[in-house]
Amino acid sequence: MTEDSGATPTPYVLDVSVLVAVARADAEVTRLVITLDGRGRPLVIPVLAITAASLDTRTEDGDVALLGLERLENTIVAPLRDTEQAASLAAVIAKTGLEMCDAHVAAAADASVCPVLSMDAPKWREHATALGQPLHIIEIAEPGEG
Repeated sequence: MTEDSGATPTPYVLDVSVLVAVARADAEVTRLVITLDGRGRPLVIPVLAITAASLDTRTEDGDVALLGLERLENTIVAPLRDTEQAASLAAVIAKTGLEMCDAHVAAAADASVCPVLSMDAPKWREHATALGQPLHIIEIAEPGEG
């Protein structure tokens, strides 16, 4: 199935590394995210991953870039809505050993059975099988790599 077939493509969950790259004004990564959105690919952005990216950059421009992602047509911000979701997040942290912000990415990907879009696939491979369903990772290669 191609993205032009009219069917909604499988969402990608953006991890902290992708959000940090956007917040740091990485043109290649930002262009990729905007292109995916423009092709109708739903992009899930866990709110704690946004928090981590904002903490990493601590600039107004970085926060504006993150806000811009939220405003893309096919972007969905994944919140922590209630106690049940908070408890589920705690379970993911306990099972995987991931930091809270990364665990929110894993929890969103696990709950929605969507792949994680990342610039740091080795980190995810280490934890990919700790949940009920293995996480699927799509790695963004650094420019100039393979």
